[in-house]
Amino acid sequence: MLPFAEWASWLIPIVGSVLVPLFFRAGKRVGEVYSVILGFAAASFSISMIPDVWGGNTIDRSVSWIPLPTGGSVDFGLLLDPLSVMMACIATGIGSLILLYSVGYMAHESGLPRYYFFMTFFIGGMTLLVLSDNLLGLYIGWEIVGVCSYALISFYYNRHEARLAGIKAFITTRIGDVMLLTAILLLYSNFGTLNILGLRSTIEEAAKMCGKVYPVLMLALLLAFGGAMGKSAQFPLHVWLPDAMEGPTPVSALIHAATMVKAGVYLVARFSMTLVPFEHFSPQQLSDWYATVITIGAFTAIFAATMGLVMNDIKRVIAYSTISQLALMFTSLGVGSASGWFGGVFHVLSHSAFKALLFLAAGSVIHVVATNNMDEMGGLRRYMPVTFYTSLIGVLSLSGIPPFSGFFSKDFILSSLLESGNYLALMLISLASVLTVIYSFRWISMVFLGEPKKLEMHGHIHESPLVMTAPLMVLAGLSAVAGLPPVEEALLEFMGIHHVSISPLTYVFSGVILAVGLGVSYLFFIARRIPTEAARSGPILSGIHRLLVNRYYIDRLYEAVFVDGLQSLARFVRRHVEERVIDGLNYAVASAFVKFVEFFRGLQTGSSNINISGVAIGIAILMTILIGKLFGLF
Repeated sequence: MLPFAEWASWLIPIVGSVLVPLFFRAGKRVGEVYSVILGFAAASFSISMIPDVWGGNTIDRSVSWIPLPTGGSVDFGLLLDPLSVMMACIATGIGSLILLYSVGYMAHESGLPRYYFFMTFFIGGMTLLVLSDNLLGLYIGWEIVGVCSYALISFYYNRHEARLAGIKAFITTRIGDVMLLTAILLLYSNFGTLNILGLRSTIEEAAKMCGKVYPVLMLALLLAFGGAMGKSAQFPLHVWLPDAMEGPTPVSALIHAATMVKAGVYLVARFSMTLVPFEHFSPQQLSDWYATVITIGAFTAIFAATMGLVMNDIKRVIAYSTISQLALMFTSLGVGSASGWFGGVFHVLSHSAFKALLFLAAGSVIHVVATNNMDEMGGLRRYMPVTFYTSLIGVLSLSGIPPFSGFFSKDFILSSLLESGNYLALMLISLASVLTVIYSFRWISMVFLGEPKKLEMHGHIHESPLVMTAPLMVLAGLSAVAGLPPVEEALLEFMGIHHVSISPLTYVFSGVILAVGLGVSYLFFIARRIPTEAARSGPILSGIHRLLVNRYYIDRLYEAVFVDGLQSLARFVRRHVEERVIDGLNYAVASAFVKFVEFFRGLQTGSSNINISGVAIGIAILMTILIGKLFGLF
């Protein structure tokens, strides 16, 4: 490990981001180079920690942070283990490639100091989140990534859609944030510590004493999963992620592949490994939590995959695939076993590479054709060969086609479901995987195959510059090798997990999934023997298509209930409570004071005779009282 690597890996991007505007004052290129150096420096420190935690080793580093009036202090510490180091490497490694890519993609944009400030701060916040050894530090990182995502999604703030998308993301994820904060407060109030390892010891001792899991612990776990649902865009808090595509494409890549949405998966993985480890707590003891995780995950996987089939925005298709793939990770973690946990974490790793690749490839296309609409694309293969072949590797990985990374990590997920007897979840995940193959090849067919839809594109279509294609090639290489058996074995050894393997029957499921998915894709999108219009012909199919295009009308429902409903409630409160009750009370009090003042003002006539008479009468009354007191009359 490099000296102070555990601190430098997150302090460099966080502290360094503050200086980004100063470097941009020295010149645009200086600021860009400085920002990229921050990313790669953080990645170098993160990668250097790998040997120290190899084999499942755990290192806890802490310092005194906030002194308490009653004595002692709140410690701030870092927990280094295979999970946290892997996530830090993803955040900083993928993040640094995205920063390099941004130099080309954002070359002609304004507001670059703001962009690079939030991008580097984003990376640092995510790294802090995953390395923190206590829930307070984790929550600070959690809030940092939330604020940065809002700022970057609405980067083009002069566009109405971008502003709305940023607000939508902020408010929707805020629901989950409140749930997570409530969970943290519950854990602290009942177990007296925020340190994750300390919480585990206290929880295990309590479980041994009473022989069961405290109900308050179960409530805290469910609330924490609610927080994960918000950050990782799981149903019903999924609506913000597709609209987040209004931000620059590198922002989408960072959110989907390296930071924001991975935070929720990390939280569940951390809790199920460290806080309530599956080695000490059986799925039966935590049945409510695991059942909730696996149910939400399996449903969201198929739910999001269906919408990915019909989207025509090049980035929205990938966005729905992210929701579906994250759901696969949650489903695997919900099994509550070593194989399920490893399958979910392995898929985090492989997904980070191919999802960043697909988003950056989409950005390469948008950079050239200046549109997100796939109906206006097509035939780009011959003009953008590097983008096409790297995109193809990303699609093959996403589809789970061997030997690319997605195949092996997805098979671990299927195997864990099969071995645990979660057959309904297995069916839903298998169907979602079939749909993934179909919409992935639909995506690459509409963008790269056939002929350009617009004749005017012929003259200016060209490959993106090297600063953009180099990250694509690196990510394509990672996607191609990340799932190979030697890498899989090395990851198992790195995690310190033994005796975990894929059930042979799983390969039968994978074969059926690929056969169906590739067969449909070939007929519709490669050979084009069946026109795509056939999939929406007739009243039933057209109705289903309309339902999917409108995203099950959930966004409209939320707008009607929460936006329009709250506005109607606000108008009602203003009209009947504020204007009639509160304003009426204010006016009544004011009117009473006016009448009170007018009464006494009426006594002030301004006549000297009356005033002197009043003084004389007052003196006479006082003298009468005084004489009465002297002679005992009163």
